Amino acid sequence: MRKYKKLIYPILMILCLSLLAGCGSSDEKTTQEEQAESYWENQSYDTLSGSDFIEVGKGGKMQLLLNPESGTIRWMNTETGAFHDSNMSYDENLANKTNGERSDLLVTYYNGTLKNNLLYSKTNRYDSYSMSSSRGQIAYQLIDNGVRVVYTLGDDSVTYQYFPKRISEERFEDLVLQYLDDRQRNTMTTTHYTQLASGDYYRNFNTNDQNKIGPLAIKEVYNMFYEVGHYTIDDLMEDVDNLVAAGLCDDTDYPSNLKIVVAVDYYLDGEELVVRVDPTKIETDASHPIYRLELLPYFLTSATDNDAEEGYMFIPDDSGALIYLDSTKTREYHYSAPFYGGDRLNGATVYNSVDNEMKMPVFGMKTSDSTVFCIIENGAEVASLDAYVSYTDMSEPFSKMKLTFDIQSQMQIEAGSGLGGTYMLYRASDDVYDEDISLRYFWLEDEAGYVEMAKCYANYLTEKGALTAETAETQAPFYVEVLGTTDKTQFMLGIPYDGKQVVTSFKEAQTILNELTDAGVKNIKMIYSGMANGGMNQRSLSSGVKFASGLGGSSAWNSLKKYADSIGAQIFPNLQLQTAYTRSDLANSVVAWNISNERAQIYSFNPVEKKIDEENDYPLFIISPNYLDKYLSKVKSTVSSKLGVSTIASSDLYSFIPTNYKDQQVSISTGEDILNNAVASLTDGMTLMLSNPISDAYGYSNYLTDIPSTNSGMRVLDASVPFMQLVLDGYKTYSTESLNRESTDVYENFMRAIESNSVPKFTFTYRDSSLLSDTEQENYFAVDYNYWKDKIGDYYKEYEQVYNRLQNATVVSHELYNRDDDLRIVTYSNGVKIYFNYSDLEENIGGVTVPAFSYVME
Repeated sequence: MRKYKKLIYPILMILCLSLLAGCGSSDEKTTQEEQAESYWENQSYDTLSGSDFIEVGKGGKMQLLLNPESGTIRWMNTETGAFHDSNMSYDENLANKTNGERSDLLVTYYNGTLKNNLLYSKTNRYDSYSMSSSRGQIAYQLIDNGVRVVYTLGDDSVTYQYFPKRISEERFEDLVLQYLDDRQRNTMTTTHYTQLASGDYYRNFNTNDQNKIGPLAIKEVYNMFYEVGHYTIDDLMEDVDNLVAAGLCDDTDYPSNLKIVVAVDYYLDGEELVVRVDPTKIETDASHPIYRLELLPYFLTSATDNDAEEGYMFIPDDSGALIYLDSTKTREYHYSAPFYGGDRLNGATVYNSVDNEMKMPVFGMKTSDSTVFCIIENGAEVASLDAYVSYTDMSEPFSKMKLTFDIQSQMQIEAGSGLGGTYMLYRASDDVYDEDISLRYFWLEDEAGYVEMAKCYANYLTEKGALTAETAETQAPFYVEVLGTTDKTQFMLGIPYDGKQVVTSFKEAQTILNELTDAGVKNIKMIYSGMANGGMNQRSLSSGVKFASGLGGSSAWNSLKKYADSIGAQIFPNLQLQTAYTRSDLANSVVAWNISNERAQIYSFNPVEKKIDEENDYPLFIISPNYLDKYLSKVKSTVSSKLGVSTIASSDLYSFIPTNYKDQQVSISTGEDILNNAVASLTDGMTLMLSNPISDAYGYSNYLTDIPSTNSGMRVLDASVPFMQLVLDGYKTYSTESLNRESTDVYENFMRAIESNSVPKFTFTYRDSSLLSDTEQENYFAVDYNYWKDKIGDYYKEYEQVYNRLQNATVVSHELYNRDDDLRIVTYSNGVKIYFNYSDLEENIGGVTVPAFSYVME
């Protein structure tokens, strides 16, 4: 009961000081002490008032303004007069603005009690307009070149919950009715309450439309209960407690005047706008922890007049994607995805038909009068991005992009089923996000687009030390992946047994290197997959790295290494460092655990039934982040001692951020820190090649591979752009995904490698790839080396010619000609231009005739 008193006393101090004077002093003292613990209540604030915008920061051509009346922040270019407001309060084209459109933030909180790390599934949401700025519950602190806006979100109004749902005749008479005159008594006992056969009185008003009580009536009832009558909050709590105990009402009948306090810093760092929230200083109460925070949901929008403008939303979807502001794809689902793939343990068993990922914490919008680019400096691991085209979200006549941050996410657990269907339980981690949320916005030049956004991010990463400019290698590099061995059911006298299938031995890999060299291929980066700890279905490495059986052993491996050194090739053993197949050598302390106390897995799905593949013989488990440092240390030591190399490739390291929900719980934000620290130790003295990692990995890796060539293919997306490659261009050696994994028709993929200044990558098995049938790798359809060996030399020579023309040059312009996704012009810093035609017809691109599925270099 006491927790409800703590919530209500501050409100009643405002509403009725005389009433509180008669309340219990011990509870009041406790409440006052707890109020004193409020950080924001004891802060001093600056007096800023008025309905006009005032300057609170300035840097270069950019000015930061505040409207004290509404709390609206305006970021303005003083040279052009263009600006972006933190909400839409002052947009003259919108006649009927919603509360959300007038808000700078929306806070979703759990509307239940935290018990045994379980949260009720109910959530509610406060928007900063209706619950803060429109009520005058907003305060300001001037900070260096900006302002801190302190939003107090909550409703002080008296509701139906201030009056007991049911009260005994004796208590009603003793505490209320005897003090009322005849008119008041009649109104109370006929209009507002009805006497039951038992003698108890039942409240006639509630929350539904039929019995909803108006503001004048509720004021009248409040007066009769608390001001004329002698009813108190203590009496109310006693009545509600008794009714809950008797099952006559539930927790929702307790009055709640929840207040949530959120402070947002807005300041200019030079011309850049920084928006910052410290989640540890968000104030709520124990019964209403914060679930998620939407920050500046209307800061990046297109024009709100009736005419759709040119421009686009940029999304870091796979290679990069554009959604045009004049898009008419209103029937398509809007774009929505978490950065870095989100928490792999949350929703792991839910089928997703689109495999889209955002590996860089950035996004942007180009409109008719501005190009704004945002880098999520902190908090990307708990962030999701939504992008809507006009009329797809609440019929709003504009496109928009918004960010959502999960402060304390919860997961659904199937707890059982019955006649009523499946029973779902909700559980939350006790590792709550408590680091800064920080957004950095850049106002780019007038004609800037996604190329300038990419260069902006590259410069940012360079300043942070995550990228370092590199001189191009003298000889054109070439990525070659070879597959070693895998699990396959074998038969003896018709009896099946678990066996191995070798598809490329060490000796055969040496033959591939020899023949590629004879064909003129130079500077080969050979990625050897399936060579350790069970092969392609790699087991745990907690006991170190060991050769998979059947490949030839240490003697053949040493011969392969020696030959590679002699021709200037590099060999990278390809290891899974965050996951492992099967339970073999995977102790409970090594594996991560999900929220329902099961070993954490990355599931494969049956695409027809859209359910987990129950017949998967090789489940893929996640290594616990709590064990990761020790795990990678063991890998590093055995790679050096047993393999005798200082090179490692990894197909999964930094492909996601690890989490754990058993014993020492690790949320995704803590997991990111653990991962960074563990990899920092691994890379000391090691050359690391990573497969399409999140951007955290750039500072730890030497080479990158499997960088996507296109976007994810979601129908709402209008165009693919090589944004990732534009960021990495001039800083890293990076390859495409394997050109030939699924098809022998690879020339279009080869063109995309050239367009994005990427190194081509091929995957081979020396033996017939049909041997992979009935294995976990049977989707490698076109990897027979014997098919490719007479063709690879020609591919390399063509790529080498382009490489030599572009050596040490970087992309300065990338254009989708006439907004046609199939026609592209790429300009390099040395003046070279390449015209790409991905259509099946000859096309004229900027005055240059380009055959179908071909390119012309000038």
